[in-house]
Amino acid sequence: MQKYTVLLLINFLLLLANYSSAAANDSFTLGVIADCQYAEQANKGTRYYTSCPDKLSTAVEQFNTLPLSGVLHLGDFIDRDFQNFTVLNTISSDLNTPLYHVLGNHEFSIDDSLKMRVPETLHMPARYYSFEINNWLFIALDGNDVSTYGWPKTSKRHKRNIALFNTKYKGHEDWNGAIGAKQLKWLERKLNTAQTQKQPVVLLSHFPIYPENNHNLWNAQEVLTLISQYSTVKAWFNGHNHVGNYAQKDGVHFVTFHAMLDTDSTAFSTIEFSPNQLVINGQGRQPSMVLPIN
Repeated sequence: MQKYTVLLLINFLLLLANYSSAAANDSFTLGVIADCQYAEQANKGTRYYTSCPDKLSTAVEQFNTLPLSGVLHLGDFIDRDFQNFTVLNTISSDLNTPLYHVLGNHEFSIDDSLKMRVPETLHMPARYYSFEINNWLFIALDGNDVSTYGWPKTSKRHKRNIALFNTKYKGHEDWNGAIGAKQLKWLERKLNTAQTQKQPVVLLSHFPIYPENNHNLWNAQEVLTLISQYSTVKAWFNGHNHVGNYAQKDGVHFVTFHAMLDTDSTAFSTIEFSPNQLVINGQGRQPSMVLPIN
């Protein structure tokens, strides 16, 4: 009898160990930065342009002490001038984990002839793309797809975009943009596949879509209507609105991360992903949050 009890105890401990191991395998952590926005220009109000490389270096050093599966930068790596990418790329190249960029509007505050080189310069596979970590699907969107600034002025795309801005999007802020029809179809296909496979999804964008705000995508409602059809979408992460924001709608967490630019200390975070929740551990100006997952 005693031997039987010992065997039951051993089996229970093995099951517990296996369960803990499985839970650990389902969990991972990412680093997040929004709006580093470096430029060699005088500070303006709370915009500390020249301190951005130092703040980025500090974040990289801290990230490298953690077992991260990647780092996200949510757009506006620079404020202006193409050569500033080199400064920040040199710093971020010290990361010992992959860095995933989304395109911000300030990525295109550069000479027209260099705009088509931006994704390659940021080591992006395309202007919009997806990647997977531990069965989670991350979809990086290009909110500059339809914009007044995101394409060379001599291009057919720019001419079409200006026509849309003067008609469909008339009255909107010219420093925001929209997701174009082709990209929306691509996004819909991605979400359909994820829904079929019961794969949780996080959408990454420079621009917010919810709650209503003057920083939102021009076609925020159209995008919101699309993603609301998919229970597999768990979160939308963005930058652009430097003061941050948060709302929840239909089980989706909409998180606007605070800008690294607008502080003399710092703003970045890590996010712990698990099947039941997202835990944002903020540094400096970025607040911490616990977001339950349904």
